[in-house]
Amino acid sequence: MHGLELGSRRSDAVDGRRRATYGLATVVGSAMVVQSAAGTFLPGLYRDAEFALNAWRVNDPVTLLVAVPVLFASLALARRGSARGHLVLLGALQYALYNYAFYLFGAELNAHFLIYVAAFTASGAALVTGVAMLDPVAIGRSFSRATPARPVSAYMAVWAAVLGLAWTAQWLAYVLTGRAPEIGTEPFRLIAALDLSLVVAPVALGAAWLWARRGWGFVIAVVMNVKGAIYAGMLAVGSLASGALAAGGGDGLLGLWAFFTVGSLVALALLLRNMHVPAERAGSEESLSGGRRSGRAT
Repeated sequence: MHGLELGSRRSDAVDGRRRATYGLATVVGSAMVVQSAAGTFLPGLYRDAEFALNAWRVNDPVTLLVAVPVLFASLALARRGSARGHLVLLGALQYALYNYAFYLFGAELNAHFLIYVAAFTASGAALVTGVAMLDPVAIGRSFSRATPARPVSAYMAVWAAVLGLAWTAQWLAYVLTGRAPEIGTEPFRLIAALDLSLVVAPVALGAAWLWARRGWGFVIAVVMNVKGAIYAGMLAVGSLASGALAAGGGDGLLGLWAFFTVGSLVALALLLRNMHVPAERAGSEESLSGGRRSGRAT
């Protein structure tokens, strides 16, 4: 896998990380199938208030019909040595980490509690081992000079700014006036905390590094735009289906979520189309590691 593990690292360590990453990803995907299928076809298992129920009713089928296929398809490609597949897989795992944080910390106790724990924990661990396989120098070099890094970076900066300012403004209004957020203080704390830490921070950092064409910027851009396309699409479906955001918010934001869905899909297409990995073929060990290290991440 040219681009992920390029370096003088021992092959047994590389193999260990690969087995751990793809094994954990299989656990995550299996948990997602069980949970989302049960949530879709047996909605009575939830014990939440209507606000949360509206979220789960949209989230579960989108996870089952979109996120699960993306995860297993990218996992199959990654197992065959595809660097693109590996990066998309990391994006699907980031979606799982973010998504199941809501279930684990936000849903009322139900029969799926241990599934939430498994999906959340395994996705986080898989992200750690999957990222440890990467050589940012090789990743950066695998993108052609024609890659529109700065337009994608600008889009990501807008994404981070809009989301970050939206939550920060509501928090400041509460601090300065005592006016509680429309969704309530407890839902606000959970959603804002996860958005600011797991979305705004990495998207902003990725935008800055991508602008400078650093290797980690390309990695973060692919990962976050995979997650962003799926989750923004889910929120758009939620707006269409119920007139409310699937993960908490108000009415009338369909246009915003549609913009982020299309924006992330376009950004992802531009990035992956310009990623050229010479040894991206079945069984290639070097497409992730790069063969040898030299210099800093570009």
